[in-house]
Amino acid sequence: MTFPPPRLLAVAAAAACATAGRPAQPRAVQLQAAGVAALARGELDRAASAFGLALDYDPRLAEAENGLGLVALRRGDDARAEERFRAALALNQDLAEAHLNLANVLLRRLADQAALAEARAALAIDPGYGEARLVAGELLLRQGRLVDAHRELEKACTAEPGRADAQAADALVLARLGHPVAARERVDAALLLDPDLPAAHRAAAEISRRGGDLDGAAREIDLALAGNPGSIEDRLSRAAIWAARGQLAEAARALAALVTEAPRQAEVRFVIGYVALRRGDAAGAIRSAEDALTLRPHYPEARLLRAQALLVVGRSAEAARELRAFLGEAPAEMAGDRARAQATLAQIPR
Repeated sequence: MTFPPPRLLAVAAAAACATAGRPAQPRAVQLQAAGVAALARGELDRAASAFGLALDYDPRLAEAENGLGLVALRRGDDARAEERFRAALALNQDLAEAHLNLANVLLRRLADQAALAEARAALAIDPGYGEARLVAGELLLRQGRLVDAHRELEKACTAEPGRADAQAADALVLARLGHPVAARERVDAALLLDPDLPAAHRAAAEISRRGGDLDGAAREIDLALAGNPGSIEDRLSRAAIWAARGQLAEAARALAALVTEAPRQAEVRFVIGYVALRRGDAAGAIRSAEDALTLRPHYPEARLLRAQALLVVGRSAEAARELRAFLGEAPAEMAGDRARAQATLAQIPR
């Protein structure tokens, strides 16, 4: 999953600028603007100095704390960045950019629920904040809440029709909701705005895969990877497509690299389990499904995978419990999987 970059609030160099409902000190505002410009040029030391001096002039300038948080984030110091973003919010709870920047830090450590709360806090302040709407939508997608994700992303597309990333994200959701025509319209809109956007090709791959065109899906994922070769999500999608095409050895090799690079990503463990089951290794599938559920306790697909693997090894009572748990968690959008789970459960002796 690709999220928008952290955001810096550019404070205009005017004494009328207000922080938390009060006028900001004019010299502090000028230094804040200088810090914004330096950060845009990649001059981190100069930016940090400007933001720090702005706080010397006006210790309650939340925007300068937000700027120092972004300097820390650029330097790879997530802990310091989080501290600064929280300090900005302590000064001004209505600074939407600080809420979103904190959401991005939380995402980097896979604290999805906390990140969603921060994205929603940003939206409560500014309902038209497209980047926050995109983060909320993609987090809901990751949680399997497809209808809610579509609702957020549709608002993002309406608020900012020129955002190709929002169009592409909504296309992926629509594809997973089983609306390929609407999804294709969103993909086309995204590619018109940005022909090389990896997220648009990712959505196109999902449409092709769900339509049974695995070769077309592979081509689209290759296009996505051409634009972003290091994408964990797209490399994982390619491995899943290889597995679906029966290229199990290639998929297993790709997944071995991915699990090293992203050991805490539940989706990687899930696909490893799927490949293991396809290769006849039910015990391996059970272990990988359990790993995925440890990383993400609410993961209906992993619960269903574990139930399928348990049935293969004859542990039917455990499989039945897992199927019931799946039915209790799976959203209505997973209608086909729910129906198959109910049919399987009915065949297991009580």
